[in-house]
Amino acid sequence: MDPLALDWGGATAEFQNDEAKSAVHIFAHDLSTPEGVDRAIRYTLARLAWCGRKMSGFSQEVWFDDRERKAAAGAKERIRENLEGKAAGVMFMSEGEE
Repeated sequence: MDPLALDWGGATAEFQNDEAKSAVHIFAHDLSTPEGVDRAIRYTLARLAWCGRKMSGFSQEVWFDDRERKAAAGAKERIRENLEGKAAGVMFMSEGEE
């Protein structure tokens, strides 16, 4: 069964600008283990796909709030690689801190 064939209701993004046709999704996933990273990737890809159907023409960015969480080695690189071409941008909030 294709989960995207089900009716999940409307699409929701944490921030949405209808005029600019842009949306931002913010996740606070556990990235401390390879399994957690895999789950975050699967979830994010599914959310982007669903919102892409419901918010046609919108660019979608993904932000990970990892400021108080330790990421597994290579986690950020794996996430970026898997979301390349699917999200307009991928940001980790820990990288914005000084």
